[in-house]
Amino acid sequence: MKSLVLLLAVLTAAALWRAGLATRRQATPETSPTVSQFPDDEAPTLAPEENLPGVKGRERVLVVGHRLRYTFDLDLRTHTDLSAGARESLHTGWSGLLELTYLGAEGEQRLFSCHLVPTRLDVEAGETPLPGDAALRALQVMFERPVYVGQDVRGRLMAVHFDAAQDATARRLVRLLLASTQFVAEDGPRWSTEEPDSRGDLEAVYRAGGSANTYVKTKRRYLRSGSPVLPRLQGHLDFTLFSDGHVKEATGSEVVELGGGGTGLPRIREETRVALTNVGVDYRLSSLRPFEATRATLRSERLTDSAGMEEASLEARDRQLVKGAKLDDLLRSLAKREGLDTTRLRLTALFRQNLAEVDRAVALILQGSADEVRSEQMLEALASAGTPETQQALVSVLEGERIRPKTRAHAARVIGRMERPSLLLGDALERVLEATRDAGVRRAAALSVGALSKMLEVPEPGRSQALVEGLVGRCRSGTLEPEVCLDALARAGAPAGLAYVKSALVHPEASVRGAATEALRAIPGAAVDALLDQVMLDDPSARVRALAVKAVSQRVVSAHMEALARVLRAERSERVRIEVVRLLGHLQAVEAPAAALLRDVAANDGAANVRAMATSLLGGE
Repeated sequence: MKSLVLLLAVLTAAALWRAGLATRRQATPETSPTVSQFPDDEAPTLAPEENLPGVKGRERVLVVGHRLRYTFDLDLRTHTDLSAGARESLHTGWSGLLELTYLGAEGEQRLFSCHLVPTRLDVEAGETPLPGDAALRALQVMFERPVYVGQDVRGRLMAVHFDAAQDATARRLVRLLLASTQFVAEDGPRWSTEEPDSRGDLEAVYRAGGSANTYVKTKRRYLRSGSPVLPRLQGHLDFTLFSDGHVKEATGSEVVELGGGGTGLPRIREETRVALTNVGVDYRLSSLRPFEATRATLRSERLTDSAGMEEASLEARDRQLVKGAKLDDLLRSLAKREGLDTTRLRLTALFRQNLAEVDRAVALILQGSADEVRSEQMLEALASAGTPETQQALVSVLEGERIRPKTRAHAARVIGRMERPSLLLGDALERVLEATRDAGVRRAAALSVGALSKMLEVPEPGRSQALVEGLVGRCRSGTLEPEVCLDALARAGAPAGLAYVKSALVHPEASVRGAATEALRAIPGAAVDALLDQVMLDDPSARVRALAVKAVSQRVVSAHMEALARVLRAERSERVRIEVVRLLGHLQAVEAPAAALLRDVAANDGAANVRAMATSLLGGE
């Protein structure tokens, strides 16, 4: 008995000692990271609290305070063919030191602070706004404050949050560097991804290299772009990763061509070379607090965002458009359909310039003094204006219980089309979803919640995810109809909605399964690709299977080539086979099996119209 008591006392003492040791090992309060002149920085480092085993593929090891240091070099040469055989060339290049520290997750974003110390800036062909060292020093001053970078779990760049002092040139240089060194992971020795760069969304193929933790990335083509004609793309990069999945080194080049040929536009060729080399790894106390403290002052952009119009230029343009006009003047012009596009721009500018006219527009709508058409025109202009005052005006209309339901529904719809919405709009839409009894208003509000969550994904990732989770909760409770839910989740395009969308794929109604299939199109990831293959092959409805093919056509198709070949062999519906043939016709230049599949269809398909389409797409072979 004494031995047992003694043993218990020893075990208790050991447990207390371990608890005290754990308490002493806890990190001190987190502080804001400051940029250091690395690689010579000798600041004290901290080991991570948790030592996870290194893995490759999509699961990176992310530890708050993990800091990676790099040197980088990037050069962009742009050649424009002018008339009469003349050519204009421009070289932009920069080098420096980059420090990337993981701060934590918010919503779908994994946030890093990015400190940059430029050491070289070259702008040739007379485009340099400041001479020599003065331009470099100006750039260094802009980067005395960090840039915050948001990635998803796979490393795809979702957002870049810039300080207000960082001008359009600085932002463009950062976007070019981040896009050129982006590594988007999946499992396995070879995979395809859809990822953004500064021009649009592109398809890239990754494959394992000959040595451990090495990968080769090939940029194949643009899927979407802001240009009227998709740019032509070729890119090749070599990556070496650390065992924890983070990039160690990256080198490579790419060529983008625009215009030329039959486009009627001048031919532009952009050649980019980049090198990124790790020079150190350590750990330091970090958190999301610095990002949260400065969030309201940051300019949040996607990689594909353009510089946009600066506030001073916008204000001058607005004054020029308004020219002393009042609300009544512009409403009369709209009623007479005089210069509709210009008048709409003038009404938007008026609402940005004159707050009294914003209040008057809201009063006209609330009192029912404006008819339905005039009310909708004013709501659209308020949304386009996008100021805090016009957004509050939209909330007043949206929540006005005595306003016509059609007008309230239109207020909800225009909120969903806003480019830079504020958080108060999401709050208002959720209140309307809870309170309204009108089905049309509820539907419009739900769809706009989905669209708004997509727009908030960059500046407010946590609120964006909360909006999607709120939608899913209402869908599961039956507050919203399944097709409305799926349409809203398609607009959100968020992984948080995938579980509900997947459950709808087995719904007895084909219309619901079709809506779920269309929602899959907007959600990224290899798991979604597998679901689309399953729908193409197994759904009992030919319409739903055809929708799956259309969804695949707007994604990275190389992941689906085997399933598409099986569809051509086994599919009974001509409609579905025609959709596959049409898709393959667009892929001949980038997918070697596409032409072979088309030739097989042209020779062997049982339907004459399917054979004819395949033959036509092959060029009459």
